[in-house]
Amino acid sequence: MHVITNQALLMELRRFVFESTTRKGIWFDGNDEPCWCDSRHRSFVGDILDTERFERRIRYCIIKLREFGIPETEYFAYISKALDITLAELEDSRRHQSSKASIQDLLVGQIAKCFETWYYLPDVFYYEFATEYQLATYDAASRRWRLSNIGQYVLQLSAFELIVFLCALEVTFAGKSTSSRYLNQQTLETLSKAHPEDNKWLSRRERVPMSLRWYGIVDRTTEQPLITDLGRRILMKTYSNLNVLRDVIMLLTKSEVGGFHFHGSTDLIEQVKERTRVSPSLTQDQRKSVEKAVNDFITGHYLNSLHSFYPNIGAVLNLALRKIGSRPEDLTGIKSKLEKLEKEKVISSKLSSLTEVVTSRNKVLFGNIVDDDAALLEPLFCFIATFWNRLLEEIDSYFKKTTG
Repeated sequence: MHVITNQALLMELRRFVFESTTRKGIWFDGNDEPCWCDSRHRSFVGDILDTERFERRIRYCIIKLREFGIPETEYFAYISKALDITLAELEDSRRHQSSKASIQDLLVGQIAKCFETWYYLPDVFYYEFATEYQLATYDAASRRWRLSNIGQYVLQLSAFELIVFLCALEVTFAGKSTSSRYLNQQTLETLSKAHPEDNKWLSRRERVPMSLRWYGIVDRTTEQPLITDLGRRILMKTYSNLNVLRDVIMLLTKSEVGGFHFHGSTDLIEQVKERTRVSPSLTQDQRKSVEKAVNDFITGHYLNSLHSFYPNIGAVLNLALRKIGSRPEDLTGIKSKLEKLEKEKVISSKLSSLTEVVTSRNKVLFGNIVDDDAALLEPLFCFIATFWNRLLEEIDSYFKKTTG
């Protein structure tokens, strides 16, 4: 039942309707007045012109096609035939209608709404939200938008953890701003410490940060605006984990500036297992340690998983340094070890520049996050695992070349 609709298929089908109605000279009701006999006609026109409604209808079609095992390559052929039938039936039932409009007339009418002050497409809101919160960025090389590291991160969170993370994201980007549009640290602290019965800070005249309304944190439908029970839990969790979440946000942001992108997926765990199993750059103890980290992650012990995983990065660097005749103990910290390996051409400059990935361990692992809140760090394992796979790949490749 879960369908992620192919956007190219949607565009092709909408274009099909537009061209079919134009070619066949099909007319629709051009009268804006509602009429009981027009219900099917109006519903169909609304589906075609509204992005979300049209996608929902196509999703129904795909579910039905899947029931019969129809391959995806044949979706357009089946759905376009169905649309042809629907258009023919609608045209037959409307032949004697006095008020008529072409598909072009209807489309122009929709475009005209774009100039109304009240008109605001949901698609525009989603786009603006994604860019404003840095969930998506524009890739100049491929000339298309893509999810940022932050965007990839939040997709892996549960609904509750997602709202907490977005609140922390807003506070981080707002800084010390006193703008009432965004949730800032002062407001967060005040609300998280407020007594459940104390809602005097809220008034009808006061502007409440938009996120508090969007996420159901504040209910403004009552006579006196109230913090909901869900909202209180979200605010308290955000405030108690704010420092750690800030470090995670900065880690994701800085690493992206350095050109490092991660993609969480179910295949990643298997990739870590296989890379760890076959890599000659690891000792048997390290393999066992990484295996424990993976098992902790799978069973939901995210903090334990990261505590096991991070030290292995330093151990891999130490082993690589010894192989090239250097003494790891002569180098202070992860950064200097990465720079030394880059200088010796063992790892790439791109990988070396991602010091933030490994040096963030002290901030994240030894912050004030508690076990009950560790789910906030679940996607971080995927991020570190991606770095781990690339690190082993580069080190293994170097020593394979140099040793023949």
